[in-house]
Amino acid sequence: MDANRRSKGVASATAALAVVCLALATTTAYFGYRTFAVPSTGYSNYGGSSLLSSGNALSPLATVGQAADPVPNSILVSGSGAVSYIPNEALIRVGAVTENKSAIDATSSNAAVTSKVIKALNAAGVSNSSIQTQGYNLNVDYSNCNYSTCIPQIIGYTVTNSLLVNLTSSNPTQLGSQVGNVIDSAVGAGANQINLSFGGTNSGLSTLTNTALQHALATASSKAKVIASSLGVSITGVISASDSSNSGAQYYYGNAYGLSAGAAVPSLSTAIIPGSQSFTVNVQVVYSIT
Repeated sequence: MDANRRSKGVASATAALAVVCLALATTTAYFGYRTFAVPSTGYSNYGGSSLLSSGNALSPLATVGQAADPVPNSILVSGSGAVSYIPNEALIRVGAVTENKSAIDATSSNAAVTSKVIKALNAAGVSNSSIQTQGYNLNVDYSNCNYSTCIPQIIGYTVTNSLLVNLTSSNPTQLGSQVGNVIDSAVGAGANQINLSFGGTNSGLSTLTNTALQHALATASSKAKVIASSLGVSITGVISASDSSNSGAQYYYGNAYGLSAGAAVPSLSTAIIPGSQSFTVNVQVVYSIT
């Protein structure tokens, strides 16, 4: 008797489960149909640097796997503008590196060398207003360990004092001559690290950046007009524009070189030629279309 009841209960549960599965299958099929049956009346062109979207309707693929275009009825284009210039500013990083077995001796010897370097720079015509401390480091030197049970031992200390020398001149030949004189004077006084970079002063770069931006915007506008004409639409205005480039001062670095302490000073003066520099700005503009 109990066995019959259990059999009937299992059969009833099985039938109920089948009904639920059928209902879920029907619902899934219905929503699947609703997902893929959305009519597509718009299109998007992602080719090159341009994006065109027309209408608010989404394609079936966009509905399932992609987000809607952020700005409908628009063209997104990018433009770049480059300018070249003769640098009127030089940044010379002058470093004095000293080593000693004690920290106090390392710092004392470094102070003596740095003081000589500053006096030599002053004698070369560089005022203290054009010199600033860029960095100062006192590091511990440890012995090398080649096996796991080795305990590193302190064997000395290294001190690095870095000075930044700023030179400006509208005459590139004169600027190169000044830079060479500074390098020779600093090395002659005991400096053993030199790094040189050329660029432009902030006021000059501001004007150059504005010119580059105008070129970049003109390039973007020309692209948008070609795209709109090819697709048979009209540009009605600008929705947004952004500068995606680094508008800060542009510096171009020369090769850094180091000299060991006590190295011989070159007998010939260092020849420096600033040359021509260039930089590029990039913009993105979103145009409305109809």
